[in-house]
Amino acid sequence: MIAKLLIVLFYYASQTWALCPTRCSCYLDHKGRNVVACKEGGFVGPLNLNNVSLNTEIIMITAPDDNMNSLTMSPVFQSYKRLEEIHITKSNVPQLGMHFFYGLNKLDVLNLSQNNITQPLDHNFRGLSHLKELYLDDNRIISLPSGTFRYLHGLRVLSIQRNRIEELTPRLFLEISKLRVLKLNGNNLRELNPEVFKDIPELTYLECRGCALKTLNNDIFHLLPNLIHLDLGRNEFRNVTSNDLKDLQSLRHLKIDGNLITAIDNSTFIHQAALKRLSLANNRISKISAGAFAENHNLTELDVSYNRVNDMQFLEPLYDILEKLILSGNHLRMESLKYLVYLSVLKELRLSDCGLAQVDFEVIPKSVVILDLSENYLSTLEKEILPLNLTTLDISGNRFRGLEEDFLMALDNTQDLKLDHNLWSCDLCHIVPMLERANRSEVFREVLCSAPYTVKGKKLERIDRNDLTWCNSPSYTANDANFFSIGEDGKVGILVASTSVFLLFLTVMAIIGALCYTNRHAARYYTHEDKIATIEGESIFGSNHSPLFCDGELNFKFPLDGIEEKKISIATIDEIKKEHTIANGT
Repeated sequence: MIAKLLIVLFYYASQTWALCPTRCSCYLDHKGRNVVACKEGGFVGPLNLNNVSLNTEIIMITAPDDNMNSLTMSPVFQSYKRLEEIHITKSNVPQLGMHFFYGLNKLDVLNLSQNNITQPLDHNFRGLSHLKELYLDDNRIISLPSGTFRYLHGLRVLSIQRNRIEELTPRLFLEISKLRVLKLNGNNLRELNPEVFKDIPELTYLECRGCALKTLNNDIFHLLPNLIHLDLGRNEFRNVTSNDLKDLQSLRHLKIDGNLITAIDNSTFIHQAALKRLSLANNRISKISAGAFAENHNLTELDVSYNRVNDMQFLEPLYDILEKLILSGNHLRMESLKYLVYLSVLKELRLSDCGLAQVDFEVIPKSVVILDLSENYLSTLEKEILPLNLTTLDISGNRFRGLEEDFLMALDNTQDLKLDHNLWSCDLCHIVPMLERANRSEVFREVLCSAPYTVKGKKLERIDRNDLTWCNSPSYTANDANFFSIGEDGKVGILVASTSVFLLFLTVMAIIGALCYTNRHAARYYTHEDKIATIEGESIFGSNHSPLFCDGELNFKFPLDGIEEKKISIATIDEIKKEHTIANGT
């Protein structure tokens, strides 16, 4: 029996390979279907299927970005009754012909994304009553007339993302009442007309991300009570109220990230008892009321990243249910993190880019298995911070110079460890425990040294322990050691260094001034230059002024050879005082 089956499979495979077009590949997919895939690009002219077996079930024609196809559609599919999927992408197709797909009763998927289609019409899809999925993404569609898809009675998924549609025509979705998934992302719609959605009441999945929407219209959601997934991210909403969402009581996944929302109050999600995943990321939220999630007893994933949130009291209703929490991008104070430890079933915690200089071991719940502390200001972590069953730890982009042995031992069972973009100091004081693991872990082998300068930029796998220096080794430069830099970006270090130089300058000036002052007064006492015109004998120095910052020049006079040296008369201080008294007549 097995032998016969192998013979049959070999026969079908040989038939497929025998008719495989040049520059294409032919194979069986995981479901055993015959696939013809032409991915090299460069095809020009009318589409033809020469040498493509009539047993083909999947046709894929695409191209790399630097060698796009330039095809025009032609009626070549009618003979391929077994086709289940057609994918023609990156082929610059300008338009679809009339009835080109007629008679393909088994076709489930038609993918015409990344072409130049500008105006699909209803007759382009005639004969595809069993089609389940239609993809027209990344074309140049400007408008869609009413009833464009009216022959696609079995359609479940419609994706027309990133086109140039500015308005959805009323009755656009006429006669496709079985539609479940609608993706409108990337069209500049500005608003959604409720009339458009009257024909698709069973819709469960709606995306209109990046559609320049300014307001939510509850009249739309009143027509779509079965929505489970709603993505309205990257629009221009300034607030969301309970009245906007009151008819979406079946909603499980909601994305309103990337808007202009500033606050979430106690009643915003009061009607969404079934909500499981909520994304509020990249808004301007500074306040989430303490009872904002009091009615969301099924909420397991919450993303409030890149807002202005600091108070974590809103987590209290979620202590026993939340499994994933993303707080990245909020500048958090250490005291505000104390609420995290009570999240008893939390599995994933992300605190990236939160401005943290330290993390206390009392903060991280012991249930966490994925912990992200990247892009902070951490230079040390205690091993007590690590949950016992941690599988993923990201401490990249911090200020670690090395990791202690006991901390590394606690990470032995961690499967995914990210260490890049730190200030790893490859010397005997910091890197030895990590170096000892480099021979058995790729993560440590790829660590790049930041200091000392002799090994800067080298991977740890290329460092020998015998080459390591002490951390106070002369091999450090001032920049590598960063002696004065104790503040962010070295600002404090620059201030300290500048102050030191200034004080040194003042000290030198003071010494010079003292010397100058001493010379002047010594000359006054010993020469009495202001009262005595001449003193017997000539002074060795013609001027008694200091050469530094003092008037006059330094003049050296020596007795000439053969001339008797004159005697120099030196008066004592007492004599000068006595003479001074007589001269004043007292």
